Amino acid sequence: MKRTSKLIPFKLFSLILSLFVLNGCSLLELKIESQSEPLTTTELNTRILTRAYSKHFFSEVEAAADEISSMYPKDDVLHQSYVLLWKINAEEGLQRAAYQVSPQIALIDSWVFAAQMEQFFSVDGKGVVLFDSNVDFEASQLLHEDIKALAEKLLSSTEFNEAQDFITEFVATHQFENLTMRRTPALKAWLANQNIDESEAVATLGTMPEALGDVSDRLGLVSEQTPKIMTWKAQLITLNSNVNGNDINKTMESLRHTSESFQDFVKNNPEYMQNLAEQMSLQLQPLLDDLDMKTDDKLNQLSAERTALEAMVARERKELVNMVERERKAIAVIVSQEREKFTQDLDKVSQDVLTLAMDKVIDLIKSTIIYFILFILAIFFAPLGLGYFLGKRAAIKKKAA
Repeated sequence: MKRTSKLIPFKLFSLILSLFVLNGCSLLELKIESQSEPLTTTELNTRILTRAYSKHFFSEVEAAADEISSMYPKDDVLHQSYVLLWKINAEEGLQRAAYQVSPQIALIDSWVFAAQMEQFFSVDGKGVVLFDSNVDFEASQLLHEDIKALAEKLLSSTEFNEAQDFITEFVATHQFENLTMRRTPALKAWLANQNIDESEAVATLGTMPEALGDVSDRLGLVSEQTPKIMTWKAQLITLNSNVNGNDINKTMESLRHTSESFQDFVKNNPEYMQNLAEQMSLQLQPLLDDLDMKTDDKLNQLSAERTALEAMVARERKELVNMVERERKAIAVIVSQEREKFTQDLDKVSQDVLTLAMDKVIDLIKSTIIYFILFILAIFFAPLGLGYFLGKRAAIKKKAA
C-alpha cells in the first residue's frame, strides 16, 4: 500500500502533462480578432472609384475653365473672376462631397453635386448668363454622365433607380443660386428616403488599415488641392483690387519730363535761378502734393490687400493644422479602442484556458479516484472471493466422494 501511494502522485502528474501536450494544439490555435467590422468589397470599390472620379472632376473643371478664360481678355475682370470662382467653389464643393466616411453617402453626395452644377449652367439655370459659350455646360453635363455611369456600376438596379429618382427631386428643390455653389448636404434627405436612422448612417469605420488608408487619401488631397486653390484665391484678390499701375507710371513719367526741363532751364539760364526757385515753389508743389496723395492711397491699398492675403493664408494654414490634428486624434482613438478590445479578448481567452484546464484536472482526479477504489476492491476482496469459491468447490467434491 505504501508503494502504491507513492506512485499515484507521479502518475497523476504524468497524466496531467500528457493532457496538456495532447490539447496543446487546440489551446494555442487562438484566433484573436478585434471587434472592428471591415468594409465590404463593394464599399471599398465605391470609396476608391468615387475618389478617382473626384480627380477626374477637378481635371475637367480646370480644363473647361482655362478654355473659357482664354476667350476673354486678361483685363476683363468680370469674366476672369467668374472663371476663378467656378474653379475654387466647384473643387471645394466636390472635395467635401467625395471624401466622406461612408462610401455610399460619398457617392450619392458627389452625384448630387454634379447634377446641381449641370442644372446651374443649363438653359434653365441661373449660371447660363455668366459666359458666352457652352463650354461650362458641356463639361458639367459630361461630369454628370460620368458619375451617373459609375453609380450604375456600383449599385444594384433597384438602388440605382431609387437614387436617380431621389437626386432628380433633390436637385429640383436645391438649386445653386450663384457661383458660390453653396451645397446642401443630401445626407439627411437620403437617410429619410431610405428609412435609415441617423444613428445608423455609418455602421463601421473599417479595419485599422482601411482607416489609415482613408486618412492618407485625405492628406494627399490636401497636399494636391490646397496650393492650387490658394493660388486661385490670390489671383482673384489681385484681379479685383483697386491698384492701378498706369496712374503711378503716368505720374512718374510726368515727373521725369518736368525734372529734365528744369535741369535744362537751369543750365542754360543761370541768371534766372532765383526766379526759377520761386516759380518751382509755386508750380511744382501742387504736383508733388498730388503725387504724394496718390502714392499714399496706392500704398494703403496694397497694404490692405497684402493683409487680406496674409489673413487668408493664415486661415488656410490653421484649417490645415486643425484638420491634421483632428485626423491624428481620430487615429489615436481608434488605436486605443483596438488596444482595449485586444486586452479584453486576451483576458477572456486566458480565463477560458484556465477554466478548461481546471475542468480537465477535476475529471482526471475523479477518474483516478474511481480507478483507485477499483484497485482496492481488487486487492482486498478478490482473494477472499476466490478462496471462498475454491473452498466451497472442494467441500462439494469431498461430499460427493
